[in-house]
This record gives sequence, structure tokens and C-alpha cells, in this order.
Amino acid sequence: MIGLWRGATFAAACLALAGCAQIGDALAGLGAPPRPFEATPAPSAPDYGREEAWLAFPGRNGLERSTTPGVAAVDEATAPADVFFIHPTTYQKNDVWNVAYDAEGEFDMAVLLAQASVFNGCCRIYAPRYRQASLRALDKSRPAVELAYSDVARAFAYYIAHENHGRPFIIAAHSQGSMHAVKLLQAEILGTPLQKRMVTAYVIGAYVPSAFGEIGLPVCDAPRQTGCILSWNTSQTGRDGAFRLIQDKTYWWQGAYRSENQPPAICVNPLTWRRTDAAPASADNGSLPFPAPTTARTAVSLPVLTPRLTGARCDQGLLWVDIPRAAPKGFHDILSLLYGSYHLGDYGIFYGPLRANAIDRVEAWRAAPPTPGA
Repeated sequence: MIGLWRGATFAAACLALAGCAQIGDALAGLGAPPRPFEATPAPSAPDYGREEAWLAFPGRNGLERSTTPGVAAVDEATAPADVFFIHPTTYQKNDVWNVAYDAEGEFDMAVLLAQASVFNGCCRIYAPRYRQASLRALDKSRPAVELAYSDVARAFAYYIAHENHGRPFIIAAHSQGSMHAVKLLQAEILGTPLQKRMVTAYVIGAYVPSAFGEIGLPVCDAPRQTGCILSWNTSQTGRDGAFRLIQDKTYWWQGAYRSENQPPAICVNPLTWRRTDAAPASADNGSLPFPAPTTARTAVSLPVLTPRLTGARCDQGLLWVDIPRAAPKGFHDILSLLYGSYHLGDYGIFYGPLRANAIDRVEAWRAAPPTPGA
């Protein structure tokens, strides 16, 4: 969710797409940290043994427990699985390389309402705060990105050691969080006993290489398939702005960062849960508009979902949609209007299908869990 709250600046919108050509290159320099990364003390590291180090944590009835009318969140005491959710960039300034983990970001509440809450039908939700890389750092400072990832890896290790207790789990992420998830999957999960407990990885809103299948993690291609990875980047049909999210990227792969010979991006259609099928708007059982700002810190009632908002199809690594100009408030924003990118709506546009699918995949995993050691 790199980008904008309602009314955010054109600069943030351009940075969200990592460019906007020459305009984005100029704006990326605005509000730079006062000193180079190497001369800047890192913010204090979060202690994941303390609940305040978590944006979402079971037992708090936080905004991630919010539901739409007529829908209930699962009882956390009996939830069949967990979600480890890596949040996107929520801080919208360029005055630091890494953000203090306890600095409130403009998008913290929106992330809980519009993204993390989609998993409260199946799972306990764990979302660590971390020293996220600022917008400028994402593009300009690999050490700042590494510092952010180090927190994510420590949070995951803490979750496994102290909270998981052998339960099945989902990895979920968006934007900067998905960049970290690509590395976390390779460094901490694939080829370990944890892989058999991972129901699915929803690594959305960033470049995710389709070569995961070559290293032991298949790309999902069926609605109830488990032990697989899926992703999409939502774009208005025929517009090219969102290509900046999936082309010419630097990404972690097999122990090092790469920026050449990039495999195609994963695109799985959330209206069919397959890689190639197109789906009409009638397949969309409910979309959630981008949430309005809120001062609430506990669960609230989300708006009624909008059915049949758009169809969808995967092509050229993007998920193409056609959202009507007359769609209800909250489905269009600066990025979509100027560049055709629905980056902010990657979760919300497919909220109903995503919620149902997470429940289905957990049920499928429980019905046929992988055999240990197989």
C-alpha cells in the first residue's frame, strides 16, 4: 500500500509506482534523510516478546477483527490456523531511511481494516511492526531494506517459537511486505519442516517471480490447492502504469539480489484462482472500498461489500480489471485515475473472494495435511 490516503499528494502517488518516469525520479529526491544511511543511527529494534511490537496480535480485538454485516470473525480460541501478515509501507515521508517501529503510519489502520481483516474468518492474525524502509529507501538504499527485512525475519522466528505451537499457517503480505515475503519464504520456510505447515502464501501487490516452482514452491492454480504461492497486481485494462511494479525489479533470489534475467511475474486470478482463466463481473461476490480514516482501535463494522464490481483476467503478469467510473466511492484513487494502477485496492477489490478462499484453503489443508517427512 505504498501510496496515498484520501487526499494524499501527487508525489506519494508517483513514488508508489516507483517512478512515473522523469517526474517520479525527481520526486523521489524530495524530503531525503539528512544524512547517508551509514551515518544515521538505526531506530531501536522491536522486542517481539512485547505486544506493542505487533500491529495485530490475538486477544486485542483490534481493527483486524472487523467484519462486514452478517459475517463473524472466527473465535481465536478455536481458530484452525494462523496468518503471519507482513504489512506494506504505511509511513509516507522521506525524512528517514528506516521508520521507528512504534511510529504510527498514515496507513496503519487502513491496512488492518482493508487487508489483514480478510483473514479473520479462518485465522488468528499476527502482523509485526518493523522498521520499514521509507519510500526513498526502497529505491535508494539496499541496507535500509535489509534492516527492515531483519525485523520481519526475527518476528517470524518469534512467532514460530512462541505462538505457532505446530499449527498450520498462512503467509500474507502486500507491497513492501511482499518484497520481504519473497525473501522470507526462501530463507526461512522452503526446504524446512515449516513448509509442510504453510497452507498458502498470498504475496500480493509486488513483483513475485514465477520461478518459485523451480525451487519447490508451486504457483497456485486451483481454488483449494495448498502449499503454493499466489500473487497479483491489479491494473485497469490496457493501461501500462502498473508495469512499473513488475518489470526491471531488483529482487532476492537464492541467496542474493538479482536485477537481470527476471522471470515473469506471478499472476493468479482471484475470481477463479487459476493462472489463465478470465472471469466476468458476476464472479465477484463482493468488493470493499478503501477505508476512510478512523480513530478507532478496536473492531468496527465494515461497509457492505459491493458485488459484481469487476471481472478480471491475467495477462502479461498483471491482473486486468474494468472498474466502472461510476463505481461507489472508495474504488478509484490518484493511482488508478492517473496510471491505471489499483495497487491500493489489490486486497479490497477482491475482498469477498479472498476471504472465502482463505477459509477454503485452510479447510483443504486440514482435510489432507502433508505427511511429515514425505
